[in-house]
This record gives sequence, C-alpha cells and structure tokens, in this order.
Amino acid sequence: MQGITGSPQASLVAGLVAAAVLLAVGLAFSDGADWLGYFSFLMRWLHAVAAMVWIGLVFFVNFVQLVALQSADEGARGYLHKAIVPNVAWWFRHASTVTVLTGVILVFAMGYALPTLVYGSAVYVPMPRAVLLWSAVVGALAMWMFVHMYIWPNLQVVLGIRPGDADAKAQARARVIVFARLNLVIALPVTLGMVAAAHLY
Repeated sequence: MQGITGSPQASLVAGLVAAAVLLAVGLAFSDGADWLGYFSFLMRWLHAVAAMVWIGLVFFVNFVQLVALQSADEGARGYLHKAIVPNVAWWFRHASTVTVLTGVILVFAMGYALPTLVYGSAVYVPMPRAVLLWSAVVGALAMWMFVHMYIWPNLQVVLGIRPGDADAKAQARARVIVFARLNLVIALPVTLGMVAAAHLY
C-alpha cells in the first residue's frame, strides 16, 4: 500500500496492472478470437483514458491554474511556473497526442475510413453518426494543433525555456490564455460529438 500511496507514478502503474488483469480475465472467458475487436476495444479504452486526462487538464488550466497565476504575486507565480505548470504542460501535450493517435487508429479500425481496406467491404455508417464523428475529429485536431503549435511554444517563452524579454513574455502569456480558452470552447462540442456518435446512432 505504501508504494501505491507514495507517488502518482506508482498509483498509475497499479491502475494499469489492475486494468491488464481485468482485460486478461475477460479474454480468458471469451468464446472467440476476434483480435480486431479486442484491439479496437483496447484502442477505444486508451483513447478514453487519454481524452479524460486531456479534457480534465483543459478544465484545470482554465478554471484553476490560470486563475491562480493571475492572482498570485511574483514569488508565488515563480513557484507555480517551476513546480506546477511544466508538469501540467507535459501531461497536457502527451495526453493530447495519445488521444489523437488512438483516435486515428479507431477511425480505421471501426471502418469510418477506408473500410474496404480493413474489412474487405463497405461499412454502413448512418449520416448523423458520420457528421457528429467527423465534426468532432476536426475539432479535436484543432485542439491538438492549439496545444502543440501555439500553447506549448508560447508557454516555453513564459517559463524561460526559450529566450524572450518582458514584452515577449507578456505577449506569449496572452496567447497561451487565448488558446487555452479556445481549447475549452471546443472541448465541449468535441466530447458531445464523440459520445453522441458512439451512443445515439
């Protein structure tokens, strides 16, 4: 128990081990070898977990981190920039990338793109599901682009990883806030589109 409560990394490993055991038990009692189905399920699970981290951090950044940074004095802001912001940025960037990569895999594995290549024939996708799904895909790609092309490069200037004077840091800080807010605005319709496409049609 001490190892689990000692660090978040240990807790994450314990959770992954528990998930792997649960999956192994499920596979042991399955009656077929539908490996594409198992692979699709595993990718969907990874996609969901990474998306939870990503969207959770979108809310954390907008409602907690930016508010704390704006109200902090210079000393507290320096501490947050050193201890909190880089860790949040690391998880933010990598969770967004895992979400997008597993999403791309699922688009092909589920027959939304190039179905004849995967299944040998066309896959029927109702028009409302296709519209919801592809709209959410476009929105998610925009969010990912904001993270990697705007938020992270400007955040590097704010944190002093890349050079910049006080004026450059102020401009970079303003850009980070703008694109963090855009991520928040897009996150809600993206998650709605993804969940609705999977469960309504």
